[in-house]
Formats: sequence, structure tokens, C-alpha cells
Amino acid sequence: MTVQEYITVSVLNAYISSLLDQDELLQEFWLKGELSGYRFYKQSGHSYFSLKDKDATINCVMFKSRMHTVNFQPEDGMEVLLRGYVSVYARQGKYQVYVEEMIPYGTGSLFLYLEKLKARLAGQGYFDTNRKREIPRIVNRIGVVTSQDGAALQDILRVVRQRQPGARVILAHSSVQGSEAPRELATGVRMLNEQGLAEVIIIARGGGSLEDLMAFNSEEVVQAVYASKIPVISGVGHEVDVTFCDLVADLRAATPTQAAQFAVPDYTAVLKHRDELTLRMNRCIQKLLANRLERLDRCLMKKVWTQPQGVAKRQADRLILCQQRLGAAMLEKTKDDRYRFTLTAQGLENMSPLKVLTRGYAIATMEGTVVRRIDEVSEGDRLNIELIDGRVKVVIQGKEKVERWKG
Repeated sequence: MTVQEYITVSVLNAYISSLLDQDELLQEFWLKGELSGYRFYKQSGHSYFSLKDKDATINCVMFKSRMHTVNFQPEDGMEVLLRGYVSVYARQGKYQVYVEEMIPYGTGSLFLYLEKLKARLAGQGYFDTNRKREIPRIVNRIGVVTSQDGAALQDILRVVRQRQPGARVILAHSSVQGSEAPRELATGVRMLNEQGLAEVIIIARGGGSLEDLMAFNSEEVVQAVYASKIPVISGVGHEVDVTFCDLVADLRAATPTQAAQFAVPDYTAVLKHRDELTLRMNRCIQKLLANRLERLDRCLMKKVWTQPQGVAKRQADRLILCQQRLGAAMLEKTKDDRYRFTLTAQGLENMSPLKVLTRGYAIATMEGTVVRRIDEVSEGDRLNIELIDGRVKVVIQGKEKVERWKG
């Protein structure tokens, strides 16, 4: 044997790991079995256990990053459903299941799991009614997330054709049960949002057992419906079936058929309502026209239309009277203003310095300033003496202060 005829253990394990990684079935699946040898390590937060049935056993590991999704206490002997993938642990050369999600199997355990999950989702606000949106009244494009082979789709198509033949249905095919269903349902809702063609989304399937409807109770589907920008109608199962998808949707329908009825208005009823509105509108218009015609008749009966000359004469007489009143008021106003002007002029004349000059007085000024006191001038200063009929220029040769009597 030459060197080229053998491989190392690491190479072999890596090759086997690559083969498993390329198998789509082994990358995500649901696995049912009984827990055995369950061990949880607080220090690391990881769980290690085996899953077995009556004929075989397989090793499993659930890392700390996924343990928060477990809402029950796993115990040996408990029957569970696991979602995960298969890969090789190269160090020990063994393959095992890497668990992403674990839920109890069986009606009692399943109900307990669902109650705990429901409480957690409700606490996070997924089911709040105040965030729910109105479904559009008129819809022409309906997105449907369901199986293309299921009876639910046929029921929806039948209702849409009956109620609004011109409506367009956009199908996002998905499994409605099984390990792939939660991912495919959530992908369908997200895809319709990304395309932006639908005005409303119906997520639906027919009736089934609690296990059959589990995909619509998955957290992945709840999150996708919650994040949808397009209003969502949930029509899952029969009337008695209520899933988490129903609770998070904007509107819950008891069946797929009712979901289609909620999404699409009855075209015949819409036409009937349109005709009723048209009739009401015509009646309102006729009533409005009748009122306007009555008002017009009353206006035409007034004297301005029946006796326009008489109306014009009365208005002309009123105009003449106003002109006369205006003229009289202007004359009275002018007379009062003239009288007040005369009084003002007489007062100004009495206060005029010229009036003083006529009585023999004079006004002495020096450089434009009136001289009132003897202290304001000195010998040699030149003064102007204002008289009634002229001005005299003088030079002060002397001054004498005189005491005047003050009354």
C-alpha cells in the first residue's frame, strides 16, 4: 500500500459531514421519539440526550442558544417532537441531531406546551387587539397562503369567483402540516409582502386534529403574520378550531370559505348598494333643484323684476335726498370752520409783536436774539432796534440798571 492509497480520519469525517450537509432532508425535519438519558448542564446551558423508538436510538444535542424555546421540563420517557438537522461531530466521528425546537407529543403534554407558548406570545404583544387593522372594503388582489392541492384553496377560489369574478388570486403554495409547514407558511406570508401585489392575505387550511394544525400554532408563523404589512385573514380548520395564527391575524374566520367571504365583497351586493346610492343621489339632486327653482320664482316675483321703473324712481329720489342732505351738511361744516378760523386769527393778531410796536415800543435784538435784560449786553455791542416801520442799528455807549416796579 502506498501513501496515496489511504486517507486520514479527519478527512473521512469531513467527507461524511459534507455528504450529510448536502442532503436537504437532513437539514431540517421533525423527529418523534422518546427521551432517554436527558442531561442538562447548568454551566454550559446545553442539553444532551438520546431519542429512541422501539427499534433504534439516536444521539441529540440542544445548545444554550435554543434552550429558551423549551417551555416544559423534559424528562426521560417523555414522548416529544424535535425540529433539527443532522451533522457529524468530527472529534468523536459520530453523527447526531442538532435540535432547534422541542415540544411535547401527546394531547395532554401538547396542551400544556401550547398554553405556556400562548402565554409567552401574549405577553410579547402578539395578540393585542389594538394593533389589528381593518380589512379593505374593496379588494381586487387576494394573496392566499395554503396548499395548492388542498380543499381550502378550492373553497376560496369558488367563493371569489361567485362574489367578484374579476378579482385576482395570488397563491403562495405551502405545506399545511408536517415539519416543513411552519417555515413554508411563514415564507409565503413574507413573500407576498415583498411582492406587494396583494391587498389582503388569507392564510388557510381545512380542518384536522390538533397535531394536524400544529403548524399554525408555531412561533415562526405567528411572527410572520404579526410582521405582515398587508392585513391578514386567518381561516384555519373548522369553527371550533382556534390557533395562534387566528389570534395574531387582523381578522379570524371560522373556515376558509368564510375567510374568502370576509376578503371579497359580494359583487352583486356591491352593485345593489351602488344602485341604491345612485337613487338616493338623484333624489337629493331633484330636491335641491326644486328648492332652487322655488327660490328663483320668489325672486322673480319681487318688484325689482315686476316693476323695475318704480324701483329705479324710488332709488333716484333717495339719491337726490342724500345729495341735498350732504350739501346742507357741507355748508354747515364750512360755516363752523370759518368761524373758528376767524377766532384763531384774531387771537394770533392780538399776540403779534407788531401790535406792541404800534403802541410806541421797540424790540432790541443782538445777532438775532432778543435782548431782555441789561446784563445780556456790554458797552460797544451793536444792537438792532425793531420799530413799527423799520430797523435802527445802534452802538451801546453806556448802560444803567433801573429797578422796575413788579406788580
